[in-house]
Amino acid sequence: MPVVSGYTADVIANGIGSSMTSTTIDVDGVSFAFVAKDFQLTAASTPITYGIPVNGTINSVVASTPGLSFQLGDLSANNSLRLATTGETGTLVFALPKAAFKLYLLSTSGSGTSTVSATVTFADNTTQVFSGIALSDWYNGSNFAIQGIGRINRTNDVLEASASNPRLYQSVLNIDAANVTKPIQSITIAKSGGTGISNIFAISADAFTDCSAPTLQPVGTLSSNSAQVSWTIPPTTTAASYDLYYSTTNTPPTSTTTPNMTGITGTSTTIGSLSSSTTYYYWVRTNCTTATSQSGWSVGGTFTTLCGAMVPPYTNDFTAFPGNCWANVSGGTPATGSTGTSQYWIADGFLNVTGTGSARINLYSVNRAGWLKTVPFDLSAGGYRVKFDYGVTEYSTTAASPMGSDDIVQFLVSNDGGSTWTVLQTWDVNNTPSNTSTTYSYDLTSNTSPNTVFAVYGNDGAVNDAPDYNFYVDNFIVESAQLSTSEVNGNKKAVSIHPNPFKDVLYISDTRDLKSVSVTDVSGRLVKTIDNPTKEINLSTLNSGLYLINIQFKDGSRSTVKAIKQ
Repeated sequence: MPVVSGYTADVIANGIGSSMTSTTIDVDGVSFAFVAKDFQLTAASTPITYGIPVNGTINSVVASTPGLSFQLGDLSANNSLRLATTGETGTLVFALPKAAFKLYLLSTSGSGTSTVSATVTFADNTTQVFSGIALSDWYNGSNFAIQGIGRINRTNDVLEASASNPRLYQSVLNIDAANVTKPIQSITIAKSGGTGISNIFAISADAFTDCSAPTLQPVGTLSSNSAQVSWTIPPTTTAASYDLYYSTTNTPPTSTTTPNMTGITGTSTTIGSLSSSTTYYYWVRTNCTTATSQSGWSVGGTFTTLCGAMVPPYTNDFTAFPGNCWANVSGGTPATGSTGTSQYWIADGFLNVTGTGSARINLYSVNRAGWLKTVPFDLSAGGYRVKFDYGVTEYSTTAASPMGSDDIVQFLVSNDGGSTWTVLQTWDVNNTPSNTSTTYSYDLTSNTSPNTVFAVYGNDGAVNDAPDYNFYVDNFIVESAQLSTSEVNGNKKAVSIHPNPFKDVLYISDTRDLKSVSVTDVSGRLVKTIDNPTKEINLSTLNSGLYLINIQFKDGSRSTVKAIKQ
């Protein structure tokens, strides 16, 4: 909305020469004015890298109005409607009157906040009044259209640069439905209060059209493969149908983009055949009956589909915590389900050896209940088992620790997506896990639900016992319960190692049928290989940490155990 008249002050220093000669007054009443990017005190002065754009175009960064811009008045002439005292008024007259749904004011207030009123005058001489429009101080206010444009002291030409100040702000005036078809010819601004000096720099409009783009509404029902979306249009728009475009990338469509869905009647629809646990972006446009063309596309919306049930095999090694579609919540009991959003499970090195790679909960005080819930599984094919590694250490060391007198950690299963839970295993003071890796395994012979969820639940009870310890979970697996040949052979020829943790030397219980021993770190890197091993393996050259001891038998079968070097 270009202004043809009404600006009363030049408050933007520009060009070559003193700011006193390129401005008529300050912004704030204490000598400071805005500065344009082309300002130089002399021709030999170093050009500045901040300031008002030389072309006077301000592209607003307010997220709710993407694409909105303002055009300032001539930087070398009056460019602000400056209102210093309460009751002072001024009128901005527009070069080309336009009808609009909304007007946007670009303004600021120097040396404190201020309030103004606005009277919009239409081409038929009717008016609409807006009162109590708050203008923020030009430093540190919110809803800014542009920031970090710098300022200059008119008395001494000292420049002040800042990445965030001063600022110009954006205010919105909603035109009544009865007035949206009337061209706007002027707007009169009056200072109504506040200690600051009001400065109005530009006006932009959401121009009226009888074929408006829709306004998206909050997304409705979501599933793992569908989303219900809806929108509204102004009463001045008559729609024959709507087009919808969606994508997994946030690239807005253009007028030549082919919609995914066309000819939609009504102001809502369901987008189907989507991928689970995926973020989508979408836009809608109107096909009007009273206009010769398709509206523009709406401002984009977004949604993320819910997690779909996984069909095993499945592994979560907690490299990414807690894992896609896992939940880390709190409160309640297995009888009630979770009730809170606190996150007591965190990523940590398994058995306190490295910084990441497993999940653990610290139990040390009272009444802290943490849930680590899995992605849902479709077990309808039957014949599966679940297994994971677990162990307990003191909070800050790899040493063993008892559990508190009323502490519990439980492994749970839900066959209805998490509504009700069944306890499969409980660890407490009577069967506290050791500080070495132990594998829990459970055959899911009676669990064939297509919506099965597992959880590890920890609760440190009402008694504040002395133990301060971590319970760890790693390598969560859901797989076929049918053992492979190598697994059967491995079970038959299982060997043990000791001590664990160890310092320099590790002992193997039986070497009669062994072919070789290889040692890898937790990243899978091979660090040592020993052919025809003896019972005593010297690993003194290794750094402290968690290692996998891979034992190969002469018949080709293998066995793997975890060991911790202190």
